[in-house]
Amino acid sequence: MPFESNKSYYSIGEVSKITGIPAYLLRYWEKFFSELNPGRDTRDNRRYTNKDIAMVLTIKELVYEKGYKLEKASQMVKGGTTDTDSDERTGEILKLRKQISKEKRSHAITHQRRRELLQDIKEEVEEILQMLG
Repeated sequence: MPFESNKSYYSIGEVSKITGIPAYLLRYWEKFFSELNPGRDTRDNRRYTNKDIAMVLTIKELVYEKGYKLEKASQMVKGGTTDTDSDERTGEILKLRKQISKEKRSHAITHQRRRELLQDIKEEVEEILQMLG
């Protein structure tokens, strides 16, 4: 679903599609982050504004991309103190985790290729042994 910036209000389903955050998590975040407080219509459905969507994207960045726990992200959203050393260490840790993850995938692929090669060699040896009698 494309993001329609000329629209005034969005449903929770639309916000979920725009931000990539499941609706149940948006509801939970509303309880945890007082700054995320979408209005309600006459049927008590949530009506997210562009400002609410921006807040969701900020929270998403803090939690998913920078790796903060909800309490720290909440402090940061409220304008609490930020620890730049902690930010740098968190970024470094996330980079290392990504690197480790890539290396694990690479290792798994190499391991699978070795296994297949050894299986092929074993089959060829068995064929040769059968031919020799």
